[in-house]
Amino acid sequence: MKMKSLSFTLIGIILLAMLITSCSGLGGVKTTPTVEEPTATAVPLKEITLCTAEEPKTLFYYGEQSKGAELVFDAIYDGPFDWVNYLAEPVIIEKVPSLGDGSASYVSGAVNASDLVVDVDGNIGPLAEGVKLFPSGCQAMDCAITWDGVTPIQMDRLTLVYTLKQGVQWSDDETVKAADSQYAYLVAAGLENSRYEEIVDEIVTYEAIDDRNVKVTTLPGLITSDYTQFFFSPLPQHALSSYTSGDLETVDAAAKLPLGWGPFKITAWNAGTGITLEKNEFYFRSAEGYPALDKINVKFLKTGRALNDLIAQDGCDVIDDSLIKAGASSEINTLQNDRAVRVETLPGENWEVLLLGINPASYDDGYYPYGSDRPDLFSDVAVRNAIRQCTDHEAIAGQQVLIGNGHPFVYFPYDVQNGSATNVFDTYDPTAANTALDAAGWKDYDANPATPRVAYGVSNVPDGTVFSLNLYTTTSSENAQIAQGIQTSLANCGIQIKTVATPAAELYAKGPEGVLFGRKFDLALISWKIGDTLPCALFESEEIPSEDNYWIGVNDGGGNVTGYQNAAFDAFCTSARYGSTDQAAALNAQLEAAKLLDQETPFLSLFFDAKTFIVDSKLCFPDERNSEKYPYSSLEYWDFRDTCN
Repeated sequence: MKMKSLSFTLIGIILLAMLITSCSGLGGVKTTPTVEEPTATAVPLKEITLCTAEEPKTLFYYGEQSKGAELVFDAIYDGPFDWVNYLAEPVIIEKVPSLGDGSASYVSGAVNASDLVVDVDGNIGPLAEGVKLFPSGCQAMDCAITWDGVTPIQMDRLTLVYTLKQGVQWSDDETVKAADSQYAYLVAAGLENSRYEEIVDEIVTYEAIDDRNVKVTTLPGLITSDYTQFFFSPLPQHALSSYTSGDLETVDAAAKLPLGWGPFKITAWNAGTGITLEKNEFYFRSAEGYPALDKINVKFLKTGRALNDLIAQDGCDVIDDSLIKAGASSEINTLQNDRAVRVETLPGENWEVLLLGINPASYDDGYYPYGSDRPDLFSDVAVRNAIRQCTDHEAIAGQQVLIGNGHPFVYFPYDVQNGSATNVFDTYDPTAANTALDAAGWKDYDANPATPRVAYGVSNVPDGTVFSLNLYTTTSSENAQIAQGIQTSLANCGIQIKTVATPAAELYAKGPEGVLFGRKFDLALISWKIGDTLPCALFESEEIPSEDNYWIGVNDGGGNVTGYQNAAFDAFCTSARYGSTDQAAALNAQLEAAKLLDQETPFLSLFFDAKTFIVDSKLCFPDERNSEKYPYSSLEYWDFRDTCN
């Protein structure tokens, strides 16, 4: 019996062991597993290197301006207004003030002798007999009056209200307030020799009426369509108020590491090396995903280096126009075929133009072609248009490696008419030009285009006058090449050209000695700097330099060296500059003035030079380019994509 009991005991022990082992395999014994957390993949920063030759001297907004400073300003400030197609678009302001909604208004009030007023030409001065002005209720030249010094008069004062958008923050998270704009106005008013002096002088009061609204009142008589010019871009009063206006030009908080409200903020400026811009987390458009880039390393480099070296050795994702010189043409041609980069070409600021000396200074005391006066070669519009039609613009523009606009409408860098401008004289047609010249009395008696035409029956020109013209230009090789192209073109129409290469100091010397401002030329090939402000004043009658106005014109420096005169043009130009209250109406007046120039041809608009950028092919810019500040005015949109579309 004992043996049997022992057997059952052993069997029980063995079964129990088997059961324990089996349960262990089935999870009967609970264990805690080790859970490994997945490692987060770091999102790489979107970072670029922007290379430029332009290091700013200062980043004080109201100090000395430079292209290098403007680049940085476009990064740390957004607006307050952008200019696209010559019209203002609000950025940190709710809207451009408007007469329609009352945010702009003209308030009538009495003015007395000696009170400061603005006359019809925009000049500030005491009210006195003989001053031409806009009386109350008048906002156009056709109702302007000349004050008699006696009659009581009322004039309008322009009042503007600017409303800041909600959510605009400084890069230190403080709110941008109306008081910051008022503070900026007071700073600008306290500076000596500031470019804002004229605007400051036109303002009577500038006040923050609450946190978001600024109210500005001007001197009586000022009529303008550009309401943006009276808003002063804010400065962070909370960070700068302990400094004087003069201190701000040098103190780091304003001149080296200024606060902004734009897509980027400055985190470092190493003199001579570069500026670091990082995403501003308080940017008012950050909820929309802007800026797309996280960091921009602005690198300062010396000019004269090979563009490929800038890309390969310095890692430039963007090469600014300041590093691209005329001598880099062969490199640019090569890079245009390189899929790794993109060559961006835009209209530059230099307008190449051939001026016609319609009215020389020697005519000012009367025209006498049989004495010392040059024959009246250009008074006939048909002759001027024939010269234009006989000039091969495309061949001349084609000689340039890069141009920004090879067929500009008058002096517009960008096509404001969307290609609708058509003028038969823009088409190179020497056959039609020869026919027009023959009809005007300029005869080709020997039927030899190599010899110049001769006048016979030309109005105001003695018979037998040879159609031979002196073309003045600078001594540059570029202008010599263009002048040669003009000479070759016009020879096909029997017009002889003699190029006179002249040192710039002599060409641009003040009148009466200077060739241009002394109005002593037949033709003049020059470059004029043109910006977003359209220069119709260059061709106003009162801007013809003469002895009567000391060779500097009446208001704007005497730029009308051609001697062109047209009362209708003057009216449109004055309306655009001083007699319009709506920016679209002012632009339309500019267009109407330009159309007259286009019809009457006091000059030949040849081309605008190029503003060129070399860009990594995957770094994309916005398509909207009709702005002088493009592409830096749209830094918040720059982004990397597989294709820029």
